Parts: sequence; structure tokens; C-alpha cells
Amino acid sequence: MRPARFLLACLVMLDPKIDGDPVRESGAAAPAPVQTLAAPPKLSSDALPDEEGTVRLRRQTPMGEPLPITFRWIAKLPQRVRPFALLRQYPRIANMMAGMWPDQEAYHAYLHDLLTDRRGNRRGFSPEIVQELFALRVHYEQLHPGMLAATKEANKRG
Repeated sequence: MRPARFLLACLVMLDPKIDGDPVRESGAAAPAPVQTLAAPPKLSSDALPDEEGTVRLRRQTPMGEPLPITFRWIAKLPQRVRPFALLRQYPRIANMMAGMWPDQEAYHAYLHDLLTDRRGNRRGFSPEIVQELFALRVHYEQLHPGMLAATKEANKRG
């Protein structure tokens, strides 16, 4: 049993609501197995040296499966704000939120970006996901009331 599945099974014991529901959306491919490399990897065409000779690589794709830190984060949250739909439908976002939880400014900025469409062409989240994100925001602001005051002050300044 993979560690992520084991941790999900542990969460099922905490909350029967997620019992039997898959963590990933159906049809989502499993992550590729990690392989050790005997030789350095060949660079793709998008990783060619620039004019200064510096090789620029694309950022690694975020993990599409919940990480152990994410399960621990959710288990510590009050039952009413646990984002199970977010975990199932967008595990990458849940992973990011779990990792940023201790950093007030980073978490607030990330949550704000999730809830704000600055491009004007995004499809948006389902109502269930939006409700979970707002519940997390309210809970976080209750834990860190100084952050809410700082945000209001920054919004006044423009």
C-alpha cells in the first residue's frame, strides 16, 4: 500500500464522509515512478542554454497526489473546515495550502490568488470548493486576527 493511500485510510477513520471516494479525479494518471539515474539526464529542446550559457529548465510539475504533510494538516483542522472536496479534486492545491499554512503572508496571498480571477477568463471552482476555501479563510483569520487587520489596512492604501 502506498503511503498516500495509507494516510487516506487513516483519514477515513477520522471522517467517514470520504469513505470510498477516490482522492484523484477518475481518469487521472498516476504519477510516474521515480527512477535513479546513472547518467545526467538529456536536456530537452526547451532547456537549451541561453545567450549567456545558462541552462534554464522548466519548473517541476507539482505533485498531483496528496502528500503526507497534507493529510497531517487536514487532520489538525476542525471538522467543519476540512477541505475534503479540494483534496479529492485538486490535491496539488491542497498540498500547496498545507505547505504554506505556517507562513501567514504566503498562505494569505495564495488563498487570495485562488479566490480572485485577475485574468478574466478562468472557469472557476465549483461552489463546493469555493465554500471550502472561504471556510478555510475564515478559520485562518480567526487563528491570526492580526493578519486580517493588516490586510484591511493594505486594502485601504490601494
